[in-house]
Amino acid sequence: MHFNIWVDKLFELMQKLCHPDGRKSCAACCGLYNFLDHSRQTLQRLLFATRALFSLYPLTEEGLRAYSKRARELFPSPPLCQEVYICEFLGFVDPEGRLPGCLIHPELHGGLDLRDVSFYGKGLCGGHLCLGHYYLNEDEKAIIIELLDDWYLYGLLVTDIDYVKGILGLLADKVGEALKPRHLAIGAVREGLLGLFELKRSWPFKDKRPRLGKYWFSYGEYRIAHPWDGAWDRVLGCLETDPSMWKEAGDYLLDLLTKTAQRISKALGGS
Repeated sequence: MHFNIWVDKLFELMQKLCHPDGRKSCAACCGLYNFLDHSRQTLQRLLFATRALFSLYPLTEEGLRAYSKRARELFPSPPLCQEVYICEFLGFVDPEGRLPGCLIHPELHGGLDLRDVSFYGKGLCGGHLCLGHYYLNEDEKAIIIELLDDWYLYGLLVTDIDYVKGILGLLADKVGEALKPRHLAIGAVREGLLGLFELKRSWPFKDKRPRLGKYWFSYGEYRIAHPWDGAWDRVLGCLETDPSMWKEAGDYLLDLLTKTAQRISKALGGS
């Protein structure tokens, strides 16, 4: 491959939600999940393919534009939302396939910033931070970063403020205290939280409409999938719950949350 992967330096300079460590990263703002088929298997295959393709082209404007045209032919399905751009310069920036990111980021090319060839350009790409940076508190960020190793689930969660806050809040109500990053040293806490976060990709009551979290898409537009504002309803919406199964899904979640809270309370020394 014709470019060096300065992973350690990248992590040192980007200690935020985008690239928190060497185990995972998030590229949701680049449109990664904006495909009708945004399954983990499909996106992983795409990210490996764009990484391999990128290595075949020179780092010139002509070479990058040739890559751009060819890379878009690799896209696995139409977009969920036509108005949200999917960047063709997305790929794994590490050989192991743990870190989705920008293949033309300056930290991968000795400081050479190639992002002006992309749709948004280096100004917007370099200055953008998702809402998770602003609305998740430090404990919530630390819990997600410490708990998750998988890039796919990490990206789904760190960009879903309602789900993270909703689950942690509902769990705190039942446990009797808010969980802190230090509690992750306790096995029952780690396992319980991970099980609730894993619902984002394994929820058995999913809507069959084109969905990403609480939004559903139709003719290039996106809308909130539910009109309610209660914590339970927000969480069920974020899980892409089919409206026809709302009651059944709510009962299932309540039972799971209650049992999880009981195990956590016992591990924390409660009754």
